[in-house]
Amino acid sequence: MNFLKNKTIIGQIITMIALIPIIICSIFIFIFVRQMEKEFDHFHKNDVLRTASILKSAIEISENSKKTVERLIDEKLHLISKEIAKELRGKTIEEVTQQDLIALRNKYDVYNISLLVRRNDDIIIAQSSDPNEIGLSTKEWGYWYDAFQQLMSGKPVTVGKGYYQEHYWVGPISKSDWENKYFKYAYYYDGTTEFMINPYILDSEIYHATKHSDPEALIHSILKFKESEIEEIAVINANVLLRSENRDIIEPERDAPILYGKNSYKHEKDHFYIQKVLKENQMESVKLGENYRKYYLPIPNDRVITIVTDLSAGTKFFHNIIFLFVLSFVAAFVIIFFVLQVITKKYLTPIPTIHRYINKIAAGDLTEEIHVDQKNEFGDIAAHLNEMTNRISQLIVDIKNDIETLRLVSNVLSETVHSYFHVMDEVSTTMTKESREIFHEIELEVKEIRQNYENINQQLEKLKEANHFEFHHVSNFIIQSSHQLIRLNDLMKQNVKKVTEMNLSSFDAIQQLNEIIIQLDNLSKDLENKINKFKVQES
Repeated sequence: MNFLKNKTIIGQIITMIALIPIIICSIFIFIFVRQMEKEFDHFHKNDVLRTASILKSAIEISENSKKTVERLIDEKLHLISKEIAKELRGKTIEEVTQQDLIALRNKYDVYNISLLVRRNDDIIIAQSSDPNEIGLSTKEWGYWYDAFQQLMSGKPVTVGKGYYQEHYWVGPISKSDWENKYFKYAYYYDGTTEFMINPYILDSEIYHATKHSDPEALIHSILKFKESEIEEIAVINANVLLRSENRDIIEPERDAPILYGKNSYKHEKDHFYIQKVLKENQMESVKLGENYRKYYLPIPNDRVITIVTDLSAGTKFFHNIIFLFVLSFVAAFVIIFFVLQVITKKYLTPIPTIHRYINKIAAGDLTEEIHVDQKNEFGDIAAHLNEMTNRISQLIVDIKNDIETLRLVSNVLSETVHSYFHVMDEVSTTMTKESREIFHEIELEVKEIRQNYENINQQLEKLKEANHFEFHHVSNFIIQSSHQLIRLNDLMKQNVKKVTEMNLSSFDAIQQLNEIIIQLDNLSKDLENKINKFKVQES
């Protein structure tokens, strides 16, 4: 494993090969986890939607069944009310006793019978088989009182609640004013008696007739199912719950905030989500802690189904899948890693040998050859390296020989230049000295001749008058000779000057050549020092 610690090509290749599946698998795990989360959430939502759909259908079936049963009971109470009216017809309220009503109650199998009469601006219960109801006022009963007024006035009942036929009205199931029970109250008044007849039965009779389709039973069976992740179900009467009033439940369908099930898993934003689903008519959900999620689903009649699911089992299953997946990936990666290590060590063994050989070449050692017994690219590289090393070695040997030759030529040239420089210096010095002496002698002779010419010229002035023509001829000759002597003097000076300049130029040229020879000698020494750093096999 040392090749992984060091920055070797084998380690880099293995690292790169390992990094690619790591990156790919990491991306795949991330996508897989996200997809699993979506599928997990989608599964929960579908389960909740199925449950809500079943519950919604059960509520509709239950309510339809309940309405059907209620209509049958309403018709039964209608017939009973007519029979009671026949038996009490012709009697005043004072003539009807409690015992008469108890006897009629037992005869027609109802819970109790009450008789209501007008008293001033009120309608009260004047007689009843239940003494607790006698004297109760109905003035504060809201739309019930309005229905009584319409019924006893011979008008149709238009309160929009309950069930109405001519001379007959049945209110919704309601709670008794004095007894904590719910009843189905029927009222009959055809004008043949001075009182309104009120037979009623317990709502349990309706419950027993419809319990096979009761949503409570369905909710109970769903929650009892062991495989279900549903923890709680509630059917909420949204308008009542949102009012947040602690009011008595007189009519369950009107006053009960929870129609079916329980709503014990509360959230601080329950009201907000209930309003939202009613407004947007689509499902919403919110997490309750780490392991629970609450769903809100709208159903008709301003009701909302809330379903709480337990996520712990699904989350545990999800985490187990992720763990097994990651564990499988790690195991596969370890196996692949060691297989790659064996393969790379087998087929990439020449790389360290080639690396060491190149390091020796870099250090200047060209005395060895590399041997790779593989018929592939590594074998070709080794052969090319050996060929390159041999060529470099031969080149260095040739350069060393050329340097030696250059050194000999440089020495000979240096000695020749020094000798020539010495001779030129002597010749130049001698020529300069002799030229100066000759020039000095010529200058003295010229001065003397010029002085003689001047003397002659003075003598001739005296003879001027004697012979004018001869004088003029001689005078011109003397003047021309004088001018020629002056030019001769100037030429001598120029020649001396040119000789001197030539000597100086030759001296400078030789001096520069000497400097070049010195630089060439230094360069050959420096090149020799550099070449000597390489170790080669000299033949």
